[in-house]
Amino acid sequence: MLSAAHCTAPRRIPGRRPQRGVMLIEAMVSILLLLLGILGIAGLTAKSTALSGQAQYRTEAGMYAEQVIQLVSLSVDRSSPSALAQSLKAFEHQPDGTERCTYSGTELSESSDLGKVLKAARGDPDNHVLGLPGATESGQQVVVETDNHLNRVTVRLCWQGPSDAAKRIYEIQAFVH
Repeated sequence: MLSAAHCTAPRRIPGRRPQRGVMLIEAMVSILLLLLGILGIAGLTAKSTALSGQAQYRTEAGMYAEQVIQLVSLSVDRSSPSALAQSLKAFEHQPDGTERCTYSGTELSESSDLGKVLKAARGDPDNHVLGLPGATESGQQVVVETDNHLNRVTVRLCWQGPSDAAKRIYEIQAFVH
């Protein structure tokens, strides 16, 4: 059996106070830092997902616009400069409108080859084509400039993704000779 002389209180070092709760504070600070890191990674993941979706829509808009350019280039009459200019003008779609993504003017038939491509860009549920989100017919434009045998074709496609604050636009120009 131990005597009372052997059970003594812990000795205190002069000038130092006991460190009660310091380990708890250190644990709480490390948990806080860990949570901040996890929240940062979650924020970056959400941002990268949104940017990935935007890149996908830009790529799709580029593919549709390139299809329009190829269709025009392959379908024109190149027998003479005037025949080329005249056949290019047949591909114009809503060449008027100065406001961004609000175009008007001559429309193409949806049964024409070019009309089918533009319809697909807007989405065609009958043929299971999703198209660009928020794309409308008034947001699609094909402008042809034949002055001085320039023969420039400009295609503009507008859309608005689910997380976009404003409409986005893809524009491509090509010279057809």
